[in-house]
Amino acid sequence: MRLISLLLLVLVLSSCEKKQKKEDNFAKYKDMQLTESRTKSINGNIGYTFDLPDTLRVNQPYDIVFKFDSPFDTIVDPMVSDSLKFRAITMFYYKPIKVGVRNKGSDFVIKDSIYIPNKQFTLENFKIEEKGKYVFLVLIEDQIMNYHYNDVGKNDSVHFDRIFEEIKKEVVVIE
Repeated sequence: MRLISLLLLVLVLSSCEKKQKKEDNFAKYKDMQLTESRTKSINGNIGYTFDLPDTLRVNQPYDIVFKFDSPFDTIVDPMVSDSLKFRAITMFYYKPIKVGVRNKGSDFVIKDSIYIPNKQFTLENFKIEEKGKYVFLVLIEDQIMNYHYNDVGKNDSVHFDRIFEEIKKEVVVIE
């Protein structure tokens, strides 16, 4: 009986130590402030070009090359961090939407997303499996995280600045 009591006491004490250590890991974030700003417009923020033909063939894979220009290009390069800023560009690629067909549930289904490390990106093996008229849809999110430090050098806030660009094109898929 003493052995069981001693074992339970050891387990309770070790559990308390783990909780204390876990709380200490997040103590440095306790007083940190997060702020965010977004542009009101969804279009016209990021300049882009891409090479997707107006007419596609069923089940034929296409490589779509995107080129981007963003107002954030003059601040910091994508996927590069300095002590005050970090920038990430994310491309959200949606399942092509068939025009004139009512889908069950949401029409906008994200097929994939990827971080873009530079101003040119290739979406490989894009294909549509049925003939008809479709809307090709991509959303680009460009964000910069600005780290702010107080007078003693402690990181006390992070500000996120985001811009979005919706890229869409109507395409016809034939046999």
